[in-house]
Amino acid sequence: MVCLLEALVAIGFSVAEASQIRTSRLVVGAGTALLMCGYGAFLAAVSRGVWLGRRWSRAPAVATQLLHLPIAWSFNGGNTTFIAWILLVLSALALVCLLLPSSTAIFLRDELAGEDSSAPDRSS
Repeated sequence: MVCLLEALVAIGFSVAEASQIRTSRLVVGAGTALLMCGYGAFLAAVSRGVWLGRRWSRAPAVATQLLHLPIAWSFNGGNTTFIAWILLVLSALALVCLLLPSSTAIFLRDELAGEDSSAPDRSS
């Protein structure tokens, strides 16, 4: 759910950036809007994969949260300190949730189910 929240914020930022494009900074504004929209779509896809317990989604989810930590540090100080703390807390929460043993069990359930069905029957 945290990844989905981050995806929605990224897409919302891209919409806000697109609405503020000026002719004096057309390329920067459009580029930022497109980049953030793509990043938001990526995070939404990863979030869906995590929600469904797909193994492929765990690595990108962990990687993006690890990348958010230094970004949070860069916002520390001045008027943006609250953004740093919000991003830090969300990233740490997502990392803990993704790396819990119960999460690992969810991501490995298909693999474990395949091992159980291929195991020889020893009931006789």
